[in-house]
Amino acid sequence: MNTERTVLVGVHTPTSLLRLEDITLLLEDDPRVQLIYTQVPDQLGNGVAEKLQQLEVRTIPWQEAVCQTFDLSISASLHQMGEVAAARRFTAPHGAGYNKLWPAWATDEPGSERQVYGLDRRSLLDEHDQPIFDSIVLPHHDHMATLTHQCPEAVAAAVIAGDPCYDRLCASLSARDKYRSRLGVRDAQTLVAVSSTWGQRSLLGSQRDLLLRLTSELSVTHRVIATLHPAVWSQHGSRQVRTWLRDARAAGMDLIDAGEDWRALVIAADMMIADHSSLAVYASSVKVPLLLSHFAHDEIDPHSVMAELAGRSPRLCPSTPLLEQLDEARRAQPTQWDVSGRRISTVKGQSAAILRRELYQLLGLSEPSTAANWPLVPVPRLVRDVVDLH
Repeated sequence: MNTERTVLVGVHTPTSLLRLEDITLLLEDDPRVQLIYTQVPDQLGNGVAEKLQQLEVRTIPWQEAVCQTFDLSISASLHQMGEVAAARRFTAPHGAGYNKLWPAWATDEPGSERQVYGLDRRSLLDEHDQPIFDSIVLPHHDHMATLTHQCPEAVAAAVIAGDPCYDRLCASLSARDKYRSRLGVRDAQTLVAVSSTWGQRSLLGSQRDLLLRLTSELSVTHRVIATLHPAVWSQHGSRQVRTWLRDARAAGMDLIDAGEDWRALVIAADMMIADHSSLAVYASSVKVPLLLSHFAHDEIDPHSVMAELAGRSPRLCPSTPLLEQLDEARRAQPTQWDVSGRRISTVKGQSAAILRRELYQLLGLSEPSTAANWPLVPVPRLVRDVVDLH
C-alpha cells in the first residue's frame, strides 16, 4: 500500500511503550499513515525488543532511524529524540503527569533548584536552546505553571490534552466484574493490589518483606496481587525477579507478569498499597482506597498531585495489624479522591479527541470521520501462568 505519512515511534523503555500503545491507537487504523517503531538506546531498555516483536509492528534499528526523515516522531520519553530528523515531534508523559524531580546529583550546581523532570530545559531544548518538540502533552493546567517557570521557551508547544492512561482506565471501569473473574478473584474476596516503582527507595527495594507479610497476615477472604514497575524487570531480569518473590508467591501472592498492562488490576482492586509510583495516583483517581508503604519526599515535586495525595494518605505501620490499616485507608478514600480527582486531568474524558486532533494537525492530514474512543484495557497475564523453571 502507498501511504501518505510516515511516523516514527521512539520506544525507550517498556514503561514508555505501554503509554505509546494508547497514543498509537489513534493512528494505526488509518491507511494513510505508516507507523515505524525503533528502540531508542536506554539503560532500562531491556525487554523492549521482545515486546515489539510480540506486537508484530514494523521496526528499524536506532542507527537506521537517525539516518532517515519522518513526517512525525512520537515518544513518551525525551532524551535523544532531537537526533531524529522529523518534520514534527510529539511527546507525552509516561506517568501520572510530571511528579518526579531530577536527582540531586544531576543538578548543574550544588544547592541549585532541583527541576521537575520532563518540564525542564535540559529535557526540552537542544544545544542551541531551541525547543526540540512541537507538541508537549500536559494532562493538567497546573503543569503549565511549572513549564513556564522552568522552560518558558517550550510553552508554545504545550497542549493541555488530559491523560489518555486515566481516560482509558475510566473507559474500562464497566468491565470490572470481568477483570476480577479473569484474575481469579472470588465474589467474597477483597482484592488488595500492591504496586512498587523501581530503585532503592521503592516498596520492593526497601520493604520486600511486606509482600510476604500481606499473604501471611490477611485471611483467605483477601487476595493479594502485586505489579512491579517495568524497570524492575528490565534492570534485574524476569527470572531473577520471580525467584526473589518465590516465597511470597508460594504463600499465595500473585504477580502481574513483565510487560503486562496493570490497569485491569487497578479496576478490579478493592484496596491499593503503593509507594510513590504513578499507580498510587491512578488508583486513587478511580476511588480505590490507598495505603502508602512509605513516601520518598526528596524524589517528588512538593507541589505535585503525588505529594498532595501523600499528605492525605495513611502510611504503613509495621506494628499495627494490617486489617486496621486497610480500614484507615478506606476512611481516607474520600479526601484522597478529592486530590486525585481534581488534579489528574483538566479535561477528563477528552484526551482521545484532543490528542487525535493534535496528531493529525502535526501530520497535515484530515481527521477520520469516526469518533475517537478508547478500547477496554486487556486482562494481564499472571506469573503463575508461566512455566516456572525452578
